[in-house]
Amino acid sequence: MNEKIYDIALSFDESLTPIEKTTLLNKYVSSKTILELNKSTLRNILGRRWTGNRFHPHDFIEKAKKLLPFIENAGIRLLRFDNPKFPDGLKMIPDFPFLIYYRGNIQFDYNKSIAIVGTRKPDEIGLKRIKKYTTYLVKKGYTIISGLAHGIDASSHYNCIINNGKTIAVLGCGIDRIYPFSNKDLGKMILEKGGGIVSEYPPGIPPKKWNFPKRNRIIVGLSRGVLIAQSPSRSGSQISAILAADYNRELFVVSPNKECGSIDAGNLELIMSGAIEVNEPDEISLEWACFVK
Repeated sequence: MNEKIYDIALSFDESLTPIEKTTLLNKYVSSKTILELNKSTLRNILGRRWTGNRFHPHDFIEKAKKLLPFIENAGIRLLRFDNPKFPDGLKMIPDFPFLIYYRGNIQFDYNKSIAIVGTRKPDEIGLKRIKKYTTYLVKKGYTIISGLAHGIDASSHYNCIINNGKTIAVLGCGIDRIYPFSNKDLGKMILEKGGGIVSEYPPGIPPKKWNFPKRNRIIVGLSRGVLIAQSPSRSGSQISAILAADYNRELFVVSPNKECGSIDAGNLELIMSGAIEVNEPDEISLEWACFVK
């Protein structure tokens, strides 16, 4: 049977963490072998117990068999972590996905990549920041990575595209859909302009709320650093900021504007916690001068 079927089947399993999946694949190589392991063997290897029943591999395999023709016909591709084309930055984080699904072109220079994230409800100042920073970074040859959400994410992707840059969108749902649906045309533009869309979730997985914090680790992992454009206190951007520190990525935060009030409160908090404050986009390229040629 096609090994892709077993890889797809394993990607449906939520009883194993990303680290556990790669640990098992480093030992056994084959997803088929892992799907056949019993609970006792898994417990001995991974050192933990399972609550309730373990996944049902036969069900996952049957689902994968039905999905494979759709995946191939829809132009969806798969990359396992042991493939040389697997993104360089993503492989550097400890909890990288063992498998990613993607559409379009996801090859880019890791040293010239940056994630841009922020609030879903930016004000006019925040949108002007995105236009300014994205335009500059694209002209310097940077790939822009974000999550295709409303607000800062969508504005980052869009401004990258209209400046003829390359952008990568990371989804928190199955690769067969765009979420939110209102950004469907933007997703199409990303692909038409030579960018890519990535997800660790196979087709059919809905946009569950707990998928998005997991999605953030991929956005940060793909990128050389993270730019927080505008964020209120306790926003999702704070998760990306924590991940940037955990993954040894530079964290840039745009200097807050008093006129923005609470919508910039997260920026201020992050700067006070040690993030690199930037007032102009060229400060990012100057910070990275020793890495980027």
